This record gives sequence, structure tokens and C-alpha cells, in this order.
Amino acid sequence: MSISSTHPTRQEQLAAMREFGNNANTRLPVLFLLDASSSMNGIVRGDNQHIVRQEHSDGINWNIVTGDNIVTRMDELNTGLQRFVSDILADPLAKLVADVAVITFARTVATVKEFGPIRESDKGLKISTSQENETLLGEAVELALSELDSRKRTYRAHGVEFYQPWLVVMTDGVPTSARHQELEGRLKGLTINRKLSVFVFGIGRADLSELSCISPGRPPMQVNDQKFPELFAWLSRSVHMVSMSVPSDGVWLTPPPEDVWQA
Repeated sequence: MSISSTHPTRQEQLAAMREFGNNANTRLPVLFLLDASSSMNGIVRGDNQHIVRQEHSDGINWNIVTGDNIVTRMDELNTGLQRFVSDILADPLAKLVADVAVITFARTVATVKEFGPIRESDKGLKISTSQENETLLGEAVELALSELDSRKRTYRAHGVEFYQPWLVVMTDGVPTSARHQELEGRLKGLTINRKLSVFVFGIGRADLSELSCISPGRPPMQVNDQKFPELFAWLSRSVHMVSMSVPSDGVWLTPPPEDVWQA
């Protein structure tokens, strides 16, 4: 499992010089780590549904269903992600501050969006579901931490201040390795020392007890998978709140709407 090198190329260095030269604002690095395993094809709603067969994925047995007007969890997640992009673009200050990366994971990891500002072209940002049945959550989190460390080094190299980074994890199913358990102490240390904020959201039949290993400071929450737009709207509002603060100050985020959570 691998993502981009932590050593920037000459082209990346020049791009960073242009980016930070044009915008010297304090940055809020936000890394979305999103589950793209095949179980994200789970159906949220649809008409005339019929079970075709059963398959085992991410440690869970799933009914394979056909029907009309089918909407999956991944469809809803993409709607939410596009809401986040639109909200940031509509907020002049958050647009300058938000430094966003999007990475997906299943058995392998894919970088959908490198760290950088939200641009008009990101309105077409969309996650595709993988055909892989594994969810190597811990390995993906470990790589995400490396990417965040690399981004912080880039900030320092260019004299750019930054807020406490965010790692936003969304996953369904059950992790198919134990690596996430081994990261508990590291994540707890980063959180206690105010070097990282972790937001973990369970989707569908996610095992919250397993996810608690990577969610220090705040318990993982089970998302109502028809409320992704509201969840991402809360995240964009939270970015706005941080963007109006001083980097050394603590920021108390308002809680998400109650109907975001699965009853």
C-alpha cells in the first residue's frame, strides 16, 4: 500500500512556491480518508428491489440487490463531498484557509486530490467504489499521517503558519487487519499534544468499537447514510469557524445536527 512520496519533486516545490506566494494566509490542512471498498455500494434507497445473491465483503455478508432508482452509500457520500466543495468556494475566508486532500482506501490507497486549495474544478470531485473487498484501515491511517507530516514540513519550508490539522475518516464494514489497533497510542499522543484533530464517522454496519482505536478525544459516530450533505455542511461550517480564529487558540466546534446520526 503506497501513496505519493514524502519527498517533494522539483515540480512540486515550484508549485508550492506559487501557491504560498499568492496566498500567505494561515492554512488548515484537512485530509479526508474515505472508504472506497466494494461494501460502499450498499443501497440507501431504491424502488422494486430484489436480492440477486449474497457476497462476503469487509468481514460482513451482504445482499446483492437490483432495482430501479438505486442510490448507494457512495452516491450519498459524493453528494456530501460536493456540498463541502460548494460551501468552501462560497466562503471567501475559508477558501483561502482550507488546504484539502482526499484519499480513498480499500486494500490499496488512491490519492483523489493532492493537498491544495478548493478550486472551481473540484466541483466535479467524485469518489469511485473499488472492486476490492478488503478494508486496510490502519495502513491507510498510517499513510495519511505521513502525508500530513509532509504537508507540515512544506508549510515550514515556506514560512506558512497552520492550524491544528484535521484527519476525517469515513468507513463502513470492519477493518480486515489489526494495524489500526497498533496506532492507538500514537494517535492519542498527537491529540493530547494538540497536533491533530481526528473525526471518525462510521457508515452502515461499521464496528464503532473497532473504530474507537483511531478516534482519541471524541468517540466515533454512526452516520445516518442519508444525511451526508448535512454532515459535510457541518464540516465546512467548522472550517469557517477555525478560519476566523488565531492558530494558538482552541476552537470549540458546534455539534452537528442530531439527525446526522443514525438512530
